[in-house]
Amino acid sequence: MSKDRAKRSQIIARAAEEYRRLLAVVFGNDDLETGEVEAELDEAVGEDGKPSELTVQGLWASGMFGTTGETTEHQFVNIVEFGEWNRGAGPDFLRAEIEIDGKTMRGDIEIDPQVQDWERHGHGANPHFNRVVLHVVLTPPPPGWYTRTEQHNEVAVLYLSPERVSKALRRAQEPICSPARFANPCHYPLAEMRIEDIIHLMQAVASHRIMCKRKRFRDKADALGWRQAWYEAWAETLGYSANKEQMVMLARRAPLSSLGRQPEAMLLGVAGFLKPSLPDGADDEGRGYYQTLWNEWWKLQSFFGVEASRSPEWCYTGVRPVNHPQRRVAALAVSVQHWRTISPLLNAESLPDLCRTLTGLRHEFWDCHCTINSPSMRRRVALVGKQRVNAFLSNYVLVSDTSDLAWAAYVRLPAGAASRRVLNTSRALFGQRTDLEGLLRYEYVHQAILQIADDFCTKTSCRDCLFPAQLRDWQTH
Repeated sequence: MSKDRAKRSQIIARAAEEYRRLLAVVFGNDDLETGEVEAELDEAVGEDGKPSELTVQGLWASGMFGTTGETTEHQFVNIVEFGEWNRGAGPDFLRAEIEIDGKTMRGDIEIDPQVQDWERHGHGANPHFNRVVLHVVLTPPPPGWYTRTEQHNEVAVLYLSPERVSKALRRAQEPICSPARFANPCHYPLAEMRIEDIIHLMQAVASHRIMCKRKRFRDKADALGWRQAWYEAWAETLGYSANKEQMVMLARRAPLSSLGRQPEAMLLGVAGFLKPSLPDGADDEGRGYYQTLWNEWWKLQSFFGVEASRSPEWCYTGVRPVNHPQRRVAALAVSVQHWRTISPLLNAESLPDLCRTLTGLRHEFWDCHCTINSPSMRRRVALVGKQRVNAFLSNYVLVSDTSDLAWAAYVRLPAGAASRRVLNTSRALFGQRTDLEGLLRYEYVHQAILQIADDFCTKTSCRDCLFPAQLRDWQTH
């Protein structure tokens, strides 16, 4: 390694170490002050002594109630994503993600003063509330009550006690909660920080994230072998956020070493998409393709088939037709057919060839269909797009490669569409600074923002966070 390359590697490692020291200071010293916000709690509550619905919604949106709880049926609840604060008709929070006794559920959240308000307001007969996965209330439900949707599905109820509400109000120290008014102190130190210092900060955090991901991936490779680890990494990437866990489960149940010469039949069969009867609505091309798959799968089913109750629970909500789980699984099968070509390219030096190979994957049927029984599309659509490839690069390929070439490619990698979490955290960090908008064009900045959210936003409220105080002391080295 040349002296220049060695120096660059040391700079990257030192930047990551700076961020780790910042973490150590923040979570190892409880005496740092973040400043006081004037309390106006009396304005936050109504004449009955209880906070208004708007205030409660604001407290929920800012995480003041915490991320865990217990339903009225004594089930453990973990709030992964609080959801988007709805400004229109329908549930109060949209596209939330929760875990109930370890089971992940994605949907909406409704907050009411009393559990009976669900029926009083007609939510039980309103199809717009069918995606509600959690009903949050401020008074204890009567014995035997259960919240039901228009489809007669039960909705878990989370009761927030008066003590919990009071604690949230004290933590918030801000009575008027609305989507446009939050006490996010993070952007105050960043408002005066030089742009070169902010870039240095983002790269330091991204370096730390790379090292964490690299360790996890290497641990997985040590356990499964590098071929299977890369195969599962690519499967996860193809699943997008909605089905990444399901795709990894599929790749684990149909390991690369077992696929042989029938990867399409094997993967679609193990995924639960192949049944004895031909699919309804399929055209002649779809029926012919299905029959070919079935002729291979029925011979393998007794060895590799999965019971319906143990099949992956595929998510279809909010998924674009061209990203239907059947098509994602088919993309994985086509990738396996070219794995001997792909495998040697999983490094920074081979990046152009890897990108061309992955975006160039083709299939006579799946280039023109979203599902087996869907009509043929008017034009061919690539199985793998550039954004999926970039996600694979940023999460695995450039992470596992320790060369300077990998880091240079990493910081130049363009970002895809920003997730809700990236946008919300970036607003809290950057405030209204227009000169920083260009930073969000880079994937390493998205990764850094997600790391900050993981390290701080999920562990403390904005009111109690010590990250802003430490940012004031951040210096470029």
